[in-house]
Amino acid sequence: MKKDYDNMRKTIDEIKGKIDIVDFVNSYLSLTKKGKNYSALCPFHSEDTPSFYVFPDTQTFHCFGCGAHGDVITFLEKYEQISFLDALKKIASIVGVKVDLSENEIPAEIKLNEEVSKIYTNNLLNFPDYHPIWQYLKKRDINRNVAEEFELGYALGSEVNKVIEEHYFEKDIAIKAGLIVNDKDFFYNRLIIPIRNNSGLLVGFSGRLVIDSSNAPKYLNTPENQYFKKSKILYMYYKTKRFIKENDFAIIVEGYFDLISMYKLGFKNIVAILGSSFTKDQAVDLLKSTNKIVTMFDMDDAGKKATISTIDTLYKTDFQIAVSKYPAKDPDELTKKHDKQYIAEILKNSYKFHEFVVDYYAEKYELTNDFALEQYLKDMSKWYTKLEKAGRLSYIESFVECISKKIGKDKQYVKKILEANRSYIDDAPVSENLSTTVDPFYVEKDIKYDIAKSYIYLWVKYPDYRVLLKETFNIDDFSEGIIREFIELSSENDSIGFLLENSSKELSDLIVEVWKIDYYFNPDRILASLKDGINYIKINREIEKLTKQLRDIEDPSEKTKITSQIIELYSKVKTIK
Repeated sequence: MKKDYDNMRKTIDEIKGKIDIVDFVNSYLSLTKKGKNYSALCPFHSEDTPSFYVFPDTQTFHCFGCGAHGDVITFLEKYEQISFLDALKKIASIVGVKVDLSENEIPAEIKLNEEVSKIYTNNLLNFPDYHPIWQYLKKRDINRNVAEEFELGYALGSEVNKVIEEHYFEKDIAIKAGLIVNDKDFFYNRLIIPIRNNSGLLVGFSGRLVIDSSNAPKYLNTPENQYFKKSKILYMYYKTKRFIKENDFAIIVEGYFDLISMYKLGFKNIVAILGSSFTKDQAVDLLKSTNKIVTMFDMDDAGKKATISTIDTLYKTDFQIAVSKYPAKDPDELTKKHDKQYIAEILKNSYKFHEFVVDYYAEKYELTNDFALEQYLKDMSKWYTKLEKAGRLSYIESFVECISKKIGKDKQYVKKILEANRSYIDDAPVSENLSTTVDPFYVEKDIKYDIAKSYIYLWVKYPDYRVLLKETFNIDDFSEGIIREFIELSSENDSIGFLLENSSKELSDLIVEVWKIDYYFNPDRILASLKDGINYIKINREIEKLTKQLRDIEDPSEKTKITSQIIELYSKVKTIK
């Protein structure tokens, strides 16, 4: 293993030795000479004054604004949002160095998808302009260049078996990938939209029926498998995450063509959900790029329900959620009626999520009717309680004011009614894989008896406690590597997105687990438990230390003294646990 590592290290050094970082970065950015170094606007965060520097002497770059740092390979990895190995391979091909990455084999199902997708795309691009599929795409303002950029294709129904024969894939691979069902190609006579996961791997397809058929669904997706899970994928995020970071907000739409139309118009900081509700797994990935989103779902009832569902998923977290309202059926139609400037203004004037909640429920009732108004205020009371329980206190005053304007009643009157109707809101999280509800008692117990989880829970759920945590504990209080890693990283940058991107898998998984907890327990109770846990560990360390000393001491009086100290420490332990 060490020999393999040494060979890889030599290969990396050879690649870096054959390329100059100044020339390479200058092909992506406009560098300006500053003394013996070079500067530019940082591509990894928004800024007006250049804080990104390239140092020829060390062949490295550093941003004094966001802290991004590394060599030529790291630069490409971060700039194009690709893996280290993919960045290495790309630069290796530029300088003519062969890199053997056979240990990092791509799964056979993904390889099959790639080969089949090539044929789908080739089919589409070879059809003449008068073909029904091109007539359909023309109505959607999609030309051949756009089709190629988004890897669109067309399935005739014979492509998968052709790939199996030509590339010697096992038929079972195609069945696992969902491309063959009952010995036939799953897709036929459909426009094909490839779906890549958030890392860029081609994990599935969506087939759009172009010629209407009353017996067939309009869209048909690859059956879910170990690689294709709709709840974890945001369409085109692998490609748009760089633009989302640059703009520091993401536009979320429902459909593939909504995204394509908006992207064509210049709104590249965009993702689409795959015909399902926006999930916490999707939110976690998006959080690595931004904590600000603007929903732009369809303007029909289904779109409004999707919006309220998204708000319900995210309001408990530190996401800033805005909702756009526009004069069209969906974003695809909007782009065909209005220009970029008009749509930019709509996005700019999107309203806050709690304002949407007020309007959404108001549309369900005839508010001039006393009984309907009473029911409406009960719904609003539930959201009032939700915001309160989730600690979104900064929204409550504005929320009450919106309701007051909506029903034409005094603000104090509205607040009194909401608080009088305040009730227990069942926020018990339902697992996306399990139908059982988690008992909050056991969730809190799990947090309190895990030191790392307690610390991270307070840090993530109660940002006001971050200073208190720093003042109360120091890194030496913790023996666990995972919490020490968290403290070091969070002192460098307190963005959850930064932590998720730069932490080990173990720490990243723990942060995600805590972030997805819906419950907000008493923070003082969690903090007291954390203090007890740390104190318990410190006392036991001291007991171990004194016990070792006791073995080496001959003097009886000294032995008696140390034994008394150990007994006293054991009595302290009993008061904690």
